[in-house]
Amino acid sequence: MPIAPPIVLATPALRCVIDPTLGAGIADFSIMGPLKTWYPIMRRSAPGETNASLLGSFIMAPWANRISGNPPTIEHGGRTHTLAPTTAAGTPSQQIVAQHGDARKRPWRVERSTPDAATLVFDSREHPRVNWPWKFMCEARFTLTHGSAQSQIGRLTIDLDITNLDAEPFPVGCGHHPYFMRHLWADNDALRLRVPVTARYPLAHGCATGPATPDALTRTLAEGGPVPDEHIDGCFVGQPGAAAELIWPSSGIVLSIEPSPNLAHWVVYAPRESAGEKSSRALPFVAVEPQSHANDAFGLQRRGLGAFGLSVLDPRAVFRTTCTLTVRASS
Repeated sequence: MPIAPPIVLATPALRCVIDPTLGAGIADFSIMGPLKTWYPIMRRSAPGETNASLLGSFIMAPWANRISGNPPTIEHGGRTHTLAPTTAAGTPSQQIVAQHGDARKRPWRVERSTPDAATLVFDSREHPRVNWPWKFMCEARFTLTHGSAQSQIGRLTIDLDITNLDAEPFPVGCGHHPYFMRHLWADNDALRLRVPVTARYPLAHGCATGPATPDALTRTLAEGGPVPDEHIDGCFVGQPGAAAELIWPSSGIVLSIEPSPNLAHWVVYAPRESAGEKSSRALPFVAVEPQSHANDAFGLQRRGLGAFGLSVLDPRAVFRTTCTLTVRASS
C-alpha cells in the first residue's frame, strides 16, 4: 500500500490533521486563538510520529480497550480464539492483554479527501497477521464544518463503521481515544469536565472484574466541575446518546462530545506523574473516551457475567457509530 501523506481538514477556526499511516488517527485538532495562532485542543503529535498511542486521538477497532487472558482469548460460538498480547510482556504489575484493537497501528487507504471531509478504509484482508480471528473492514468518515450559530465555532464528526466480511458472526466493539489539553491559550485555565456516567466498573490492570456500581467519582463526573485533583483511570457506564462536556473557562471555549447511543461506555484518564501520589503534578492532558463496551467485556462474558456492551455482527452486517465534537464559545 502506498504511503499516504497526512490529510488536513480546515475551516477558518478549526484544523484537523489525520494520519492515514497510523490507523486514521488524529495527529492534530486545533483551534484558531489569539494573534491568529493555532492552539491544540487535542494533544498534538510530533512530526513523523510512528506510535499510534502518542497521537491526539486514535480509533479502537474491532474492539475497544483491553482483552485479558494468558494469552488473551475470546470465547464465541462454542470456540476459543487466541489473540497475540500487545502489552509489555511479563512485568509483575501488568496483566498481559491485547489492547485498543488492531486497526490503530495499520495504514488505512484514503478513499476520498476534500478540504473539509475525508473517508479512509481499513480492510483486514489486505494486511498480514491481523490480530483478530475474523475478516472485517473499518470505514471512517471525517467531516469538519464551520459554525452555523453565533456561538458555535465548528464541529468535527467521525462516522465509524465496521463491516463483517467473514462467513460467520463475530463479537464487535469500537471506540475513540482522544487526549484533550488541560489548557488552551490561557495559562490559568482550570479544565472543567462533565461526563454522563451512572456507574463505574471495578478494574484490575485496566480490566473490568465485575459489574459497574455508582460511587463518589461517578457522581463527581456526572455533576460536572473541575477535573478531580487525583490520578484517574476509570471505565464507566454512561447514559446512551448523552454528551460529555469539557470547558476551558479562562479561554472561553466549550467542547461537547456527542456519541451515538451504541457508544454508551466511557473511559476517563487523567494521569499524574506518579499515579499513587496525589501531590505529584498532573500531566497536561485528559483522555475522555467514548466506547461501545466495557474494558475487557470479553473477559466478563467469558466468565458468564454478561455482554456489557458487546454486539454480535452477522456476515455482511455493519456496526455503525458516530461521534461529534462540537466547539463553541462559552456564554
